[in-house]
Amino acid sequence: MTANAYPPPTPATLHWLRRVLGVPVAAVTPLVGGIAHAISAVDTTDGRRYALRRWCRPGWQVEDPWFTPANEVAALTALADTGLPVPEVVAVDPAGDQTDFPALLMTWLPGSMLPSATHRAATEPPPSAAMLRQLVDAARAVHAVDGTQVAPWEPYVMLEEAEPPRASTRPELWERAFTAGAAIGPPARSTLLHRDYHPGNTLWRDGRLTGIVDWTNASRGLPGYDFGYLRVNLLIAHGPDAADALLPLLDGHDPAADLLAFLDMEWEGPHAAPLPVMESYLERLL
Repeated sequence: MTANAYPPPTPATLHWLRRVLGVPVAAVTPLVGGIAHAISAVDTTDGRRYALRRWCRPGWQVEDPWFTPANEVAALTALADTGLPVPEVVAVDPAGDQTDFPALLMTWLPGSMLPSATHRAATEPPPSAAMLRQLVDAARAVHAVDGTQVAPWEPYVMLEEAEPPRASTRPELWERAFTAGAAIGPPARSTLLHRDYHPGNTLWRDGRLTGIVDWTNASRGLPGYDFGYLRVNLLIAHGPDAADALLPLLDGHDPAADLLAFLDMEWEGPHAAPLPVMESYLERLL
């Protein structure tokens, strides 16, 4: 698997990195993942390693105007004293005044990411029950944090204008889902959300959760949303049994949040399961 074809950092960005780190940069290596933005490993001449995110996807300001460097910094700042395995902010150039694009430099976390909806590996087993428990416990710790400084939750898809997938032979199922999703009111309790909580945004070593990354989409909203988003990602990467394996670990499972999370996903295409699988899952949610 290769890294995404985003442009390498310019000399101006390398100069900024040297200035904020206080030492020369030995290498900047693009990483797999980060379909929305560019992620790179930054190695310094004194042996340290950092993670660099650059907001260089064309059109992100129009498509995701609230998911800015400032939003990710707000989330990481709120999480700084929780003991959760999240990156620490090292430096930020929120408007790209000193770098080629808006940029955020963070501490490096150890571990390897798991297969996800966007990076599937058919030979990889789904997360074990012990790993799912760690994911649930970590999400609950996130939901206990004050998230007032991050962006409020907004749906990726405007359900009032949504249309069933072109290949669907069950348009009435989707219309029911759109109506039900649009009717869900404001949450009784609004919490900090990762908002993109799936195995591909976590790091592991020897079965232990060592990192939760990619907080760009952090939002304030329905706490069950993160669990619903995790479930549908497990569905796409590993099938319905993997998605259902999360349910026994969820006290107070929220079907409404499950539905909202499903409707926020890609329903057909390279980042979705086969349409019959998606529709069977949706039918059970309804």
